[in-house]
Amino acid sequence: MEQASWTLSWAGGTDKGKVRQQNQDTFYIDPNGRYMILADGMGGHSGGEIASQRTVDAVQEALDAIDWSAAPNAQAIAELCVAKANHSLQEWVDDHPEHADLGTTLLVWIRTANRVYLVSLGDSRIYLYRKEGLFLLTFDQVIENELRKKGVSREQAARSQGAAYLSRCILANRVCVPDVLETKISHGDVWLLCSDGLTREVPAEDISAALDSVKVHGPEACVESLIHKAVDNGGRDNVTVVVAHFAD
Repeated sequence: MEQASWTLSWAGGTDKGKVRQQNQDTFYIDPNGRYMILADGMGGHSGGEIASQRTVDAVQEALDAIDWSAAPNAQAIAELCVAKANHSLQEWVDDHPEHADLGTTLLVWIRTANRVYLVSLGDSRIYLYRKEGLFLLTFDQVIENELRKKGVSREQAARSQGAAYLSRCILANRVCVPDVLETKISHGDVWLLCSDGLTREVPAEDISAALDSVKVHGPEACVESLIHKAVDNGGRDNVTVVVAHFAD
């Protein structure tokens, strides 16, 4: 297996914002820097918080059980994470039918050897800042975007019923297929996982500038800066930010 020596630093933070009464976002960073998880829950009063927490817990348990000494199969890991999360929500809804509509987005970032694997469901996002450029690597899985992928015009897709609704996510009653990507690690890479509470409030150029500052000020300062910007710009939703930086 291809080997490389990398120093990885990371930080994460979350804020309920100015409008929401609860924070229904959840994130987790593996203490060994092998993976990061982010979930943005939905499902009425307290349901979203339950969905995101149970999903993150289930994915963490699944990832901690895999053999990290072997070269991983990204698709198999993605399917395992989604299946575990789905089963966890099914168990909850079986005992709490009043939460039948709960669900959550899911992002999983996995590092092994010289590669990073990404798993995505919903409209939370993963960005890569590399060599002075910001790249959005995930696809916002909402009805409008799915229709446009099928060739529907921008105008027709925007006018479609439920255009802004999630087309794929973690649910109790349905298993959705995640997007799975992989890329090689490059020196200086800065990764961002975030809920839409960030991207709806903070423009891409400000996100890019914050990630560019990581090499000087570190991930923790970047996380704090982006969360403060999102809250100051309106804070209409919960905002969660996780940042990781690779150096030799």
